[in-house]
Amino acid sequence: MRGSSSRGVRVSERQETVRTDIEKWIRAELLPERSTTAELSYERMESQSGCCLPVLYEPLDYTRRGHWHDTALIAAFTEALRGARTVLDIGPGDGWPSLRMADRFERIVGVDPSPRRVRVQRENAERLGIRNVEFLEMDALSLDFEAGEFGGVTAASSIEQTGDPERALGEVFRVLRPDGSLAMVFEDYGAYFRESEGDEELWAELGEDPPVVFYQARSKAPARETKYGLFLDDRRLREDVELERALLGLERDPVTLENLDDPAGAPSRPETLGVVFFERLRPLVRRARYFELPHLTSASLDETLAKTGFSAVKHFDHRLPDLRRFFDAAAEDGRLDELATSFEEISWEFGAEAVRSAGEGPGDFAVARKP
Repeated sequence: MRGSSSRGVRVSERQETVRTDIEKWIRAELLPERSTTAELSYERMESQSGCCLPVLYEPLDYTRRGHWHDTALIAAFTEALRGARTVLDIGPGDGWPSLRMADRFERIVGVDPSPRRVRVQRENAERLGIRNVEFLEMDALSLDFEAGEFGGVTAASSIEQTGDPERALGEVFRVLRPDGSLAMVFEDYGAYFRESEGDEELWAELGEDPPVVFYQARSKAPARETKYGLFLDDRRLREDVELERALLGLERDPVTLENLDDPAGAPSRPETLGVVFFERLRPLVRRARYFELPHLTSASLDETLAKTGFSAVKHFDHRLPDLRRFFDAAAEDGRLDELATSFEEISWEFGAEAVRSAGEGPGDFAVARKP
């Protein structure tokens, strides 16, 4: 899933990247080395979902809206790939949606560049007794499969994490058979930041050796995500009681600031989200690493899919607002118990219908076909 190329989604990158003051300082003073999302994010997670996915980690519960939603999304992926026998899943995280779809297809192969993620995926498959899903350590930018090997491809918030969405989608197109379908959920930055230019977040992870401070900046124009990891000297940190206390606070309660490039927001910027805080950290930093990803909007995704060769692109909102309204009304009216034995079928129909009624963008669930 990770990598870079001279190609990729370049629609928004034609705009000049505006760096935050913190980014400018980190790049000038700490000279961070280029890294990957696998190293700075996914290798650090024992469970990408926090062990809360229904079926994978918890029994299905009709009283929880999230379980209705999860079932409906599995239905949407399944409906979008109707007619496929073999499916490729890009970046399954904890094994989702692969393991939830296992009984609907003959064979599913999940690929992920993170060894830890693949280990967790295989453990979950073994624990659930699922035998027709295989997980491989592989980069989506260079898929080791034959052309036309799969009837369908799924990707849940993973294509944009490759570092080169256009190249990744080109590989997806290659391994799909003619008339095969792609179904993907993506982080639509055009929708995320409707009211602002982006956001920043600062947090700490002190439980690992060495402790790390993370800083993330996301922006809408251009659509991009940049994450920096500052790896600290543990001994020197323990000697600075005041700073260690501040980082423990960041571990418990990350600092987030919206309106990334809005000068009007600067006076209210928390001190812990300013250059002065990073200057305090500097003597403790042993090394700094970062990744930067071009991100997608509905418009840039459609442009990339068309350029890659896909057709019949359709969108809908993966949050499935109709299902949310149905569940909330049933809960408010005290009717959930009546739906206990039928909620999976009801959820499934909401998800399948979302695919059948999907149309032009925007929408962060996209379905496309290889002619």
